[in-house]
Amino acid sequence: MMQKRTLFDGRVHVHSGQLSAESGDEPISGSPSEAFAGQENGLCGGALPSGLYLLTGLHTGDIGFTVELHEQAPDLADEWEDVVEVSFRPVSPRVLLLQWAGEAARGLDLAQIDYRVRYCGTGMDEGRSLDTILRPPWTRSTRRP
Repeated sequence: MMQKRTLFDGRVHVHSGQLSAESGDEPISGSPSEAFAGQENGLCGGALPSGLYLLTGLHTGDIGFTVELHEQAPDLADEWEDVVEVSFRPVSPRVLLLQWAGEAARGLDLAQIDYRVRYCGTGMDEGRSLDTILRPPWTRSTRRP
């Protein structure tokens, strides 16, 4: 049976529709446009050595996000509407999932080896049309006027 380990499962705050996974002691050295150089996927920029730029449909707000580590490539579930793959090799043992501008960080327990990252998403178009969610949907009032 294929083993998997969940490295993060929770909510993250995005702004400008992005977050990142970074390794090393310094922020990703390069711009988002450089991270996507030579790639056509538009969702996961992996062309810079120290990290990944991850784009979401939602411009600003909280989204559900999960990071799993698998021993081998898992089957691709039908639920995913958007799927891209990029290569990634951490430049140090310190790897963080970072919200916009480093406002919050979560450590990811990854070795300094080559990985194939599969970034999957659902609801990207819906997020783009919503643009901004200032409060999580579960806190909205359901009272009628």
